[in-house]
Amino acid sequence: MAKLKLGAIPDDKPVKITVELPATLHRDLVAYADYLNRRHVFVSRAGENTCLN
Repeated sequence: MAKLKLGAIPDDKPVKITVELPATLHRDLVAYADYLNRRHVFVSRAGENTCLN
């Protein structure tokens, strides 16, 4: 198989994309985000999010 050679990308501006996820994957990603949030972030008395690490 021939190797694909790509040149430089002349325009590197950000683009928006939209994807459709199965409901089960979305639910799993939300649960994972909640887990990470509970593990690494707490809300201070001033109401600001503060990282524990």
